[in-house]
Amino acid sequence: MRGVRSFLLPLALLCLSVAPAQVTWRTDSLMNTWPVRQRMAEVGSTAGRGVVRAVDTRNLYEDLKREAPGIPVFADSNVVLYADLYGEPLRDHFRVLLGVSEVYFPMIEKELVRSGLPTDLKYLPMALSAMNSLAGSTNGRAGLWMLTYPVALRYGLQVTGAVDERHDDVKSTIAAGRYLTELHARYRDWGLAIMAFTCGPANITRAQQRTGGATDYRTLYPHFTEEEQEVLPQLMAFIHLSAQAGRLGLDPITVLPWEPADTLTAERHQHLSTIARVLELPLARLQSLNPTLCNDQVPLGQAFHLPRLMGERYVALRDSIPRTEAALAQDREKEQEAGEEEWTTVTVEKSIRYTVRSGDNLSLIAARHHVTVGQLKKWNGLTSDRINAGRKLLIKVKKRERIKVNEPEPQLPEEEGPTNQVPAGADAHVQQEATSAASSFTTYTVRSGDSLYTIAEHYPGISAQHLMEVNGITARIHPGQTLRIPQP
Repeated sequence: MRGVRSFLLPLALLCLSVAPAQVTWRTDSLMNTWPVRQRMAEVGSTAGRGVVRAVDTRNLYEDLKREAPGIPVFADSNVVLYADLYGEPLRDHFRVLLGVSEVYFPMIEKELVRSGLPTDLKYLPMALSAMNSLAGSTNGRAGLWMLTYPVALRYGLQVTGAVDERHDDVKSTIAAGRYLTELHARYRDWGLAIMAFTCGPANITRAQQRTGGATDYRTLYPHFTEEEQEVLPQLMAFIHLSAQAGRLGLDPITVLPWEPADTLTAERHQHLSTIARVLELPLARLQSLNPTLCNDQVPLGQAFHLPRLMGERYVALRDSIPRTEAALAQDREKEQEAGEEEWTTVTVEKSIRYTVRSGDNLSLIAARHHVTVGQLKKWNGLTSDRINAGRKLLIKVKKRERIKVNEPEPQLPEEEGPTNQVPAGADAHVQQEATSAASSFTTYTVRSGDSLYTIAEHYPGISAQHLMEVNGITARIHPGQTLRIPQP
């Protein structure tokens, strides 16, 4: 198991490859969680203060081999870009990630040792979810280890419309350990096992089919999509930054991902939003304490958590729960009646002018606008990565918006910083597409106990992923919510 191969992309590939825009939604999501928001309100942003040293990537591959000897490592241009991004511009994001990791690593390492797995695999959740147990993706993955629905069921986790144990830190870690063991037994190679865990065995198979059955990382890697590739460079960058944190001035910002809590059992079916209303607590705080509860539901007999010392207050006020539930249900019905007009989701495309500022580079600008460096170069006729402050760049941005049918298309907000809107010219076709699309959809009102997976089963040819894309939502839904269902 320990005799694993290490992989290094050729230097030519490092120099010639066009790096995609860096993807930061995982750490963005972590920074928006209740515990982190409260902690950052206390400490404030430290960006630009204290010791800030440039990340040294001259011997990155050799450094990574020393820093994570238990798993295969690699170093390419994407790893360098992520290391630079989280080492300087997004250093607060990484310092918070380090702080949360300090809490999770002992539990994860214990399970990895128990399962006979390399302890360096503890870094995987940093890249998969940014150590955020509430994390979820548009492709249906969820939790600390971003497990898929089938994998969760295979290893005994409960995933229903009301409870999703992929968000349980301990249970999901046990399931992840079993899954990693199975993948290593299947591939006999930690490089392929890690890729299969992060991207799915089916994608490994497809990449091997395209390459005539190759098993070498350098051959398979280019045959993954950008979305599938993004986790692995972040994993390498986070390993390096974790090892070099002291030298780089990346001191952890201590954050407890949970707070001391009272545990109670629901005596009736209720909703977190109702409890939050009765106890006059922020709903986000209760959601953070109850990551496994979905769609705002607390089923009958379900254990749930309240902030420490709030249990007595809940018991004293629980008789008011039914009245509050009824009032909130009435409010939801009114909102539903008011929103019965036809809606559709459209992609709006606009062109903007962005003025390059001091300290900008193409990677940061591309990441900020969710495009690729290659696209920026193409739109602006650039032949190199060098840009000067003051130069104006043309950027074509897209955004998905829910609009009422027969209502004018939404306008994109102006970008932060010195940008000027450029006339869109040919965007009038969006209205016609939206109107014609309305006739190809039916609607479904979410009921108690529903999940996207169970709803999709009633409509042949429709998947949970398709429902999320069409409706512009995540996997979390709530009773009374109206979903658009594509007609075959």
